[in-house]
Amino acid sequence: MSLREGSEPTEPPPPSGPLPRPRAVFPWVDRVWRDWRADPVDRFGVVLFFVIATIVVSSLVNTGSSYGDSLLAHTMSGLALVAAARATGMRRQARRVVTVVVLLAVGALAALSLADLLFGGDGVGPVHPRQADPLWLILVVALPVIVIRRISQHTVVGGRTVLGAITAYLQIGVAFAALFQAAEVWSSVPPFGVPQESSALTYLSLTTMSTLGIGDIAPTTEVSRLLVSSEAVLGQVFLVTIVAIVVSQFAGHRQRK
Repeated sequence: MSLREGSEPTEPPPPSGPLPRPRAVFPWVDRVWRDWRADPVDRFGVVLFFVIATIVVSSLVNTGSSYGDSLLAHTMSGLALVAAARATGMRRQARRVVTVVVLLAVGALAALSLADLLFGGDGVGPVHPRQADPLWLILVVALPVIVIRRISQHTVVGGRTVLGAITAYLQIGVAFAALFQAAEVWSSVPPFGVPQESSALTYLSLTTMSTLGIGDIAPTTEVSRLLVSSEAVLGQVFLVTIVAIVVSQFAGHRQRK
């Protein structure tokens, strides 16, 4: 059928219905993220990712040197707690409280970091960054507690239970690193012989929890000795009891299938 003389061709009407989703750059990550948003309960993979990110960042930067470094490390830790609140099936009101507390804490660090960048000096905030870091102690200690409480309620052990146990185990190392830093700040004498950076305390916590015992950083006060020995015992008890039970039940469950 030919067009009439002087008439202009008309464009076809746009297709009806929702537009197709753009193709993800990393399809596996996109699928995991969409599954977690749809049903986050017991999906500890996202929590484990943020816990590992916290360990990596805390091992590479000294959070007590500036508010910016503290913001980078504690943002990862805060995201891990928010993700854990959803993965453990907390009530909506409790999740909102956790989210608000994390946002306020991260927002305060962001404001102090910006002020430190613009004005400089050690007197920007009410406390020095080294003294502000122990304020996160409650948040980092709460994460392994709620994760362990959740996986202890599992009647059938599966891959999600194993991921939850690994997440709780690694977060115990993060929590004790915060305890070591709190002891470093609040003690009148250096609890580890000489003042230590936060990255060194993270290294000490991980080597202590695994009972590697390199010995290059040694506790010199009663409080620091108590913390180090407690972490070593707790780390082994956790491996012997919770992780061993979870793995054995997981293997038995697969054999019964």
